[in-house]
Amino acid sequence: HQPQTKSGHIVYNCYGADEDGEWEGVRRYKEFHKLHEELLKRWPGVPIPQIPPKKSIGNKDVKFINERRFYLERFLKKMASYPYILNSPEFKC
Repeated sequence: HQPQTKSGHIVYNCYGADEDGEWEGVRRYKEFHKLHEELLKRWPGVPIPQIPPKKSIGNKDVKFINERRFYLERFLKKMASYPYILNSPEFKC
């Protein structure tokens, strides 16, 4: 799914499945950033991949948005490969 603009912010369509079944929703970059920070704190020994850095200027450029989406998808797929993270309260928010 392609990112879209909602209330002036870029949102990313997310979907997947966990022990509770299939889910989908939209998330802003700041929600990915918060998740990343929480996972680093909770799982210090797990290799949590980096997410793209924050960017305030040029963050609505199509090339930038698509590149960010690619790296956020990669982050989610890697985290989903750990069932204990996929089903953690942090990942379900």
